[in-house]
Amino acid sequence: MIKCLVCDQEAERVLVTYMHEIVGEGAFFCERHAFDDGRERCPYCDDYGVEVEDEDSGEIVELLPTYPAGALDSEDSCSEHP
Repeated sequence: MIKCLVCDQEAERVLVTYMHEIVGEGAFFCERHAFDDGRERCPYCDDYGVEVEDEDSGEIVELLPTYPAGALDSEDSCSEHP
C-alpha cells in the first residue's frame, strides 16, 4: 500500500506536472491532504489514473493526479484538458 506523505492513510493521489509526469521520486497523498500547500486539481482529471508501482508489493496501482501550485493553465486545466 502506498501511503500519504503527511499521514499514514492510503494514498489516492500522486503529484504530477502539467504534462502528467510524476514529480521527483513521487509524492503521494490521501484525499484529505492532496490539495494542501496550494496543490491544485484539474476539474477533468477525476477519472484519469496515473500508473505507479507500489514498491512494497510490486503491483501497479492507479492514483489520481494532483498538481503543484501554479502548474495548471489559466483555465485551471492540465495539458490533456485545455
